[in-house]
Amino acid sequence: MRLPLLLLAAVLALGFDLGGYPLFDPDEGRNAEVAREMAETNDFVLPHLNGLPYLDKPIVYFAAAAVTMKVLGPNETAARLPALLFTIATLVVVVRFARRRWGADTGWLAGLALATMPLVLAYARTTIFDSALAFCTTLAILAFWEDRPLLAWAAIGVGSITKGPIAILIPLATVVPFALLAGRPLRRFFPLAGLGVFLLVALPWFLAVSARIPDFPHYVFVRETFERVTTTRFHRTAPFWYYLPIVPIAAFPWIVPALARWRTWRWAWLARRVNPRAQETILLACWVLGPLLFFTINKSKLPQYVLPLMPPFAIGAARVLTAQATELGGGLTAGRRTYLIIATLFGVALASLTLWLPAPISLTPAERAAIPPTALALGVALLISAALIWYAGRPVRLRPALGMMGYTIVVLTIPFVSHRLRVAIGDDRSAKTLAQVIESSGRGSTAVLGISAFPPSLPFYLRRPVPVATANGRELTSTFIADCYERYAQIPDSPLKPADYWRERLQQCDVPTVFVTSAGDARTRALLDPQLPLLAVEGRYAAYGPCAASSAR
Repeated sequence: MRLPLLLLAAVLALGFDLGGYPLFDPDEGRNAEVAREMAETNDFVLPHLNGLPYLDKPIVYFAAAAVTMKVLGPNETAARLPALLFTIATLVVVVRFARRRWGADTGWLAGLALATMPLVLAYARTTIFDSALAFCTTLAILAFWEDRPLLAWAAIGVGSITKGPIAILIPLATVVPFALLAGRPLRRFFPLAGLGVFLLVALPWFLAVSARIPDFPHYVFVRETFERVTTTRFHRTAPFWYYLPIVPIAAFPWIVPALARWRTWRWAWLARRVNPRAQETILLACWVLGPLLFFTINKSKLPQYVLPLMPPFAIGAARVLTAQATELGGGLTAGRRTYLIIATLFGVALASLTLWLPAPISLTPAERAAIPPTALALGVALLISAALIWYAGRPVRLRPALGMMGYTIVVLTIPFVSHRLRVAIGDDRSAKTLAQVIESSGRGSTAVLGISAFPPSLPFYLRRPVPVATANGRELTSTFIADCYERYAQIPDSPLKPADYWRERLQQCDVPTVFVTSAGDARTRALLDPQLPLLAVEGRYAAYGPCAASSAR
C-alpha cells in the first residue's frame, strides 16, 4: 500500500496552499477575470474580458472556473481549482490504464511519477488551459491505444473547445507515426462514428459563437492557428533547440529511469511489427517525438506546450522500475548511477546558489530575498533524494519503497518550501495590492481609468471592468480585442477610450477617479505628478488620485 499512499501525498502537495498567493499576470489574472465575468453574467457561450468578447481561447476552462467561482466565490482558489482537478483526472486515467495493462504496482507508480514532475506541479496550480488540454490528449491517446476510437475522438472534441486545434494535432502526431511504424492500419483510428462524435462535441459551441461573432471562424483558423504556427507576430519566438533543456527539467526525475533502457532502441525498432513490448516502446517514443517535432518547428514556443508529453515519461519510468532486474535492464537500479550524478551535482549547485549566482538586477528585493532559502531547501532535498536512491538500490538488499520516496521527495518538497517565493512573485506580478489600495482610497466608490496600461488581474480584484485610454487596445493582452479595436471602441460605454481621453477626465473629474499607468511611463507620470497625489507604486504599475472636482486643474 506504500505507492497509493505516496500518490495521495503527491496529490495533497499539488493542492497545498492553492489560493495562498496572488494571481500572476498576465495569464492568470486575465483568465480568472474572464471566468469571473462568465460567472457574473451567466453567459456560458461567449467569454468576455473587461466587458468585451474574448475569443483568444475556447470555453471549457473558463466555464469550469466560472462554476467553481459560483461555489467558492471569485478568489484565487476557485480560479486555480479546475487546473488541479484536470490534473487529478489525468492521474486517474494514467493509473487505470497502467494497472489494466501491467498490474497494480506499475499503475500506481505511473500516477505517482506524473504527479511529481515539476511541469505537472506548476500547471496543476495555474489558471491556464494546459492541464485541461493534457487531460484530453492523454485520454485520447490511451483510448486509441486500447482500440476505443469513439472515446478518443470525444476527448479530442473536448480538447478542441479547451485550447483549439492543438488538441487534434497532439494525438494524431502520436498515433499516425506509430501506425505507420508498427504496420497498423490507419483506418482503425478514423471511424466515421468517431468523427461524428468529435463533431457532436465540438461543433455546437463553435456554431453558437460564430452566430454571435461572424468573424470567429476566420480568427480561430487563420489568426490563432495558421499565423501562430507560421509567423512571429505573437512575440513568442525562440530558437529551434528551445525545448531541449525544458523537457528534461519538466520530466525530472522520472526521465532518468524512463530513458534508462535507451540502448534497447535497436531491438524495439527491429521488433516493432511483431513484438507487443517493442510496440509499447515505439508508441511512447512517438508520443514524445511526434508532437515535440511540431512544437520545435512552430514559431510560437512556451514551456507549457510540452505538458501533454509528460505522461509517456511517467508510464515509461513506471514500466522500467517495476520490471524485473533481469528484464532488458529494468528494475530499481535502472538509471540509478546517472540519477545519482545528476541529483548530487544539482543539489550542491542549488545549496550553494548564493556563492556563485550574481544578484539578478530584474528581481524585486522580496524575490531576491526569497530565492536563496528556497534554493537551499531544494538542494538539500536533491541530496537526500540521491542518498535514498543510492541506499535503496544497493545490490545487497533492494528497498523499492525507499527508492520511490527518493524519486518523489524533490517535487513533493517544492510546494512547501516555495511559499515565500510565490508570494514575492505574486506581489510583483499581480494587481491585488494595487486593487486594495484603490478600494481603500475611495471606500469602494472610486472609478479607475488605465492610461495605456491594463493590469490584467485588476478587474478581477476590483470585481468590475476597468476602462482604458488606449490607441489600439493591445494593453488588454488579447489579440482578438486588438484586432477588433476600431469596432469595439465605438460601442456605447465601451471600456476602450481614446488615447487622450484621460486628459479630459482629469480636467473635468465629475467622478472621483484613480488613474493607473505603467510605473516606467515617465512621460505620463510627469504629467500626473503635479496634479494628483501618488497613491501607490505596486509591481509594474503606478496609481494616482483619486481626483475630485474641487481639485481638478
